Amino acid sequence: MKNKKILSSVAAIALACSFGISSIACGDENIVGDMKSAYDIPQDYCRTYYEVFVRSFADGDGDGIGDLRGLIDNLDYLNDGNEKTDSDLGINGIWMMPINKASSYHKYDVVDYYDIDDEYGTLEDFKELVEECNKRDIWLQMDLVLNHTSDEHPWFEAALAAARNGEEPDSEDMSKYVFVHESDKPNTGTWHKVQNTDYWYLGNFNNNMPDLNLQNQSVRDEIKDIVDYWLELGIKSFRLDAVPWACANSVSFGADNKEFWTWFNDYCNTKGAEVAAEQGWADDSIDRYCYNVGEVLEMSGIVSTAFYETGMTNFNFSLSTTSDYGYAGVVNGYSSRGGWGLAADVEELQADARDAADSDTALLANVLSNHDQDRISGLLGYNATKIKKTAGLYLLMPGNPYIYYGEEIGAAGSGEDPSKRLPFNWGDKRDGIEEPPGADYSGKQPLGTLKSQRNKSGSVWSYYRDAIKLRNRFPEIGRGTMTAYAIGKNNKLKKQSDFEDDPDEENSKNLKIVVYTLTWGDRQVLIAQNVSGSTVSFNLSSEFKGYKIVGQLKANGGDVLLNSENTLTLSGGGVAVLKK
Repeated sequence: MKNKKILSSVAAIALACSFGISSIACGDENIVGDMKSAYDIPQDYCRTYYEVFVRSFADGDGDGIGDLRGLIDNLDYLNDGNEKTDSDLGINGIWMMPINKASSYHKYDVVDYYDIDDEYGTLEDFKELVEECNKRDIWLQMDLVLNHTSDEHPWFEAALAAARNGEEPDSEDMSKYVFVHESDKPNTGTWHKVQNTDYWYLGNFNNNMPDLNLQNQSVRDEIKDIVDYWLELGIKSFRLDAVPWACANSVSFGADNKEFWTWFNDYCNTKGAEVAAEQGWADDSIDRYCYNVGEVLEMSGIVSTAFYETGMTNFNFSLSTTSDYGYAGVVNGYSSRGGWGLAADVEELQADARDAADSDTALLANVLSNHDQDRISGLLGYNATKIKKTAGLYLLMPGNPYIYYGEEIGAAGSGEDPSKRLPFNWGDKRDGIEEPPGADYSGKQPLGTLKSQRNKSGSVWSYYRDAIKLRNRFPEIGRGTMTAYAIGKNNKLKKQSDFEDDPDEENSKNLKIVVYTLTWGDRQVLIAQNVSGSTVSFNLSSEFKGYKIVGQLKANGGDVLLNSENTLTLSGGGVAVLKK
């Protein structure tokens, strides 16, 4: 099978960047190494991504609608390009929800794949955004909607005209979409009648979003041109919407679906390598240049793991908002297996994904929530300590975390989709963005604004900042192979694979802690997180002799200590990153 590496763990591409960490106290005897010296981090796709709904983020022209100018003007908030400052989040990747010209406010119904929506600005604005992101080492990921278009797209208007003229479904224009005669209409899928004809077309989401025929060669040729266009303009990769619906009348991972996304991903990487060579950052040891991420919104993890076979990554919704055993579920106490179960599940998920991808460097894509889900802060009862614990878990897991804009200040929003996409709460003159059409969220924002949190020690925002910069400091956190640990009867750590029974049967402390190593080349970190509200102590065992605390986080104060006998003590919500 063809090796489907997403990145190489042994190659550093051209430039190197370094990050400081503000969550470490100087002079602490438990801290090893000079905090001012940082690792060289490869310029690959292992990054901390920030999902932006451009319409609701920042308004740059004063018309009440967020735009690219607003995003450009506030890039320093995400990453100011200076590792010595602590006023930015340390973000080095941005996923932009659709920015193409579209019919709706959310823009998942594209009218023109080659242009920026008028509400958001111009192509010149986009080019400036790329330039400013490059200065800060921020890589842009673009939401590309290929499952369907708007019914106002010229392709579909031509297809409708052909249908009304009595042409056949396999005609040049109609075959770009999925049209059938009324007598041939399948029982599966969502079909819409073309008025005054005997034709129906597939539109699984609604009649305003007709599904493209992704097996049509002319459509694929157009997709190649679209990919070329945006990669040449500076996009580094794509987030793909509704991937299970491609080439099917319903959610599927059939042969046609797998073939299409494998074809798409392979083409993106071929073109990406070409662009990288032209731009001077190609490397012979890297054979994947697009970290494409697909939306597989299912909770079992079975289908989403299978999608790694295409060479794409898929969001880890199985551990996101609604999961009892996911990040928030463990912190809320919903999971009967507690912390050790989460560590075991992520280890297994990573192994399964890498096996499916036929690559030992495939990256998970970790989320707490996104634009289709209720905000994580509400699910955690707007409890700042719980929010911070949950953030510590997923930000320090292997793979790439995706932070939904506003999550870092505990933003609220639930109910209908527009109410999950409310304006970012800056708390200063950059406010004034209109709510998305249809938003009816009547709740408050209990945790306040960015302005109220930014300079406040112990705030949700400061915790996110410190966790991200801690993550950025150690490249093995995102890229490393995970091994889950737990506490044995003797109060010492051992690999979970060495337990005969569930770890909590040997030591009840395992319900409270999440412990694992991440190994990348010759580098390894040990991470221990206490998800409970009480103090836990345990011995690291001889395997970790000589390890020292190199980073720590505190969700609610207390201690993060390692004594001379190799006993680690974590107060409730405490996190320790240890390294030899």
